Amino acid sequence: MNIALHGKNLNKKKLLVLEAIIENIKFNGINIYASKELKQNLTNKKSNLKKIKTYNFKILRECKYIFSFGGDGTLLDTVTHIYNLSIPILGINIGKLGFLSTFDIKQIDKTIKMIKKNQLNIDKRSLITANSNKKNIFAPHNFALNELTVVKKDSSSMLTIKCFVNNELLNTYWADGLIIASPTGSTGYSLSCGGPIVSPDNESFIITPISPHNLSVRSLIVSNKSKIKLEIESNGYNFLTSLDSRSYTCKSGTEITIMNSEFKVSLAKVRDYSFFNTLRGKLNWGYDLRN
Repeated sequence: MNIALHGKNLNKKKLLVLEAIIENIKFNGINIYASKELKQNLTNKKSNLKKIKTYNFKILRECKYIFSFGGDGTLLDTVTHIYNLSIPILGINIGKLGFLSTFDIKQIDKTIKMIKKNQLNIDKRSLITANSNKKNIFAPHNFALNELTVVKKDSSSMLTIKCFVNNELLNTYWADGLIIASPTGSTGYSLSCGGPIVSPDNESFIITPISPHNLSVRSLIVSNKSKIKLEIESNGYNFLTSLDSRSYTCKSGTEITIMNSEFKVSLAKVRDYSFFNTLRGKLNWGYDLRN
């Protein structure tokens, strides 16, 4: 069995934990391949694992899982490594929240046993695909698991964003920016800006303005079968567009088209995983002293 492993910016303490995990995996007769970023991190920190082999796209095709070692940001980065391969991502949380990275490093022995016995469930998540009227602006990774965000680049002035849904004008937003989130991303930036929480099995987009200069503008949920087009004007001439954690500088007048991706991402989960339990346990959603 082959397993890929991705992690980045690991300090010495986290590297020691990673070394123990890798030795455990090898002890179970599993082959390990690391991402180039992780290999470089191991080499720079003079780790005992600096001779570990790295993976490429061909090797990834032969891997049963790819472990994301870090927080939710690392897991989002891992998505760009596998692209449209159906390899499940298993998120091992060493970050702060770990809403997507749900596996505990203290349970790694149990996790490996579940892998060998095929006892993990696979949760399919939809993605967002973005294209623009400026050639190759988002290449090579024009997709996002959480959200696409358009935001002003400086603090001087708002953006004017015309939003069309299936070629019909929805609204012209005067705001600091606009978020188009997937159900998976509804618990991220969109939530911080007042957007709703949407169960990940929904097929939808969440359109959430960032600091709109209009008291009546709120988030809106539309079907992810919709085609969303944004026409963005900025007095500062430039603005930023982000796909998850990847940012791109765009010129005023850029048009961005958002659609549902043709492929989905597979997330490994334990069989008793519950989205609602995670909401209560990690976001304290619904917390009430009376309960």
